Amino acid sequence: MRVRASLGTLALLGLINVELVEKPTTAYILLHSESGCMGECVFCPQSRLSKSDKALVSRVSWPEVEMESLLNSIKKNSTLKRICIQTVIKDGFQNDVLEILNSIRGEGIRKPISLSITPVSKEYLLQLKDLGVNALGVGFDASTPKLFKIIRKPYSWDYYLKFLKESVDVFGSNNVYVHLIYGLGESDVEFFNSMKYFKDLGVKIALFSFTPVRGTPAENWGRPGIVSYRKIQILKYLMDLEVKVDDYVKVEGDKLVLSRELLTEVLDNISRFYDAFITSGCPNCNRPFYNESVRGPYYNYPSKDFLLKNEESLMNELKELLRECG
Repeated sequence: MRVRASLGTLALLGLINVELVEKPTTAYILLHSESGCMGECVFCPQSRLSKSDKALVSRVSWPEVEMESLLNSIKKNSTLKRICIQTVIKDGFQNDVLEILNSIRGEGIRKPISLSITPVSKEYLLQLKDLGVNALGVGFDASTPKLFKIIRKPYSWDYYLKFLKESVDVFGSNNVYVHLIYGLGESDVEFFNSMKYFKDLGVKIALFSFTPVRGTPAENWGRPGIVSYRKIQILKYLMDLEVKVDDYVKVEGDKLVLSRELLTEVLDNISRFYDAFITSGCPNCNRPFYNESVRGPYYNYPSKDFLLKNEESLMNELKELLRECG
């Protein structure tokens, strides 16, 4: 069976000769489909609307590889902490996922497994759990029902919500992650309210920044401002800590303004807030350069060590955010 794997995964495993700036901590596997995904998400290279190379997901290349060879290399590797399987909508994709999971266990690989998937039945979710999946990613991507339609997500917002709740029933709230992409056209207030909504449902948020990819219908959409993204990262981090975020933000129309008190605290004690700017998602997921070039700017830092090398840029961005407070 042929699958795709991220360039960083293959390089780490020695299956291709590419020098890594930052090593992945998770092995990333993508279902193979020559024609990509039957979905029509306007930002995704895998979409059937996209003219992009089907080896791409966001800006990362995912070459084809034989699954047997890939799993044999994963089995020998001691540094990878997790396996992440990402799906596309195609005929028989659910059977493909089961085959991969059975092969992982058949090889005696005991690393924890994450799966990112579109809505499936609750019975199928139970099968996934029995085969070792312990973290589930649900790609809402859009932060509002209106935007959900604009970016042409498959199914409806309500159908995704039903699936999300069933996922929590099967895996538990701490093991379900909603993927949200900042910068698809929402206001900061809409995105903030969406994060609060999903947190109230008891699930976790994996935060992405929008990355335009050539050949997709959204290739000419602009990237979100990195200073505004820092604001969203800080608010998400506070939510993760169960802090009452409304006490630290002021709404001015469609604009969110963080309190001077909070930003001063972040700047004066930046090491306590490093985790706010590190890649968020399933445990041990660092997605190196998924949303950014190795040359920067870095929306999500893949590790604290990498952040420390670029701390000056981060501090300058946070100082600019502080100036917004007036």
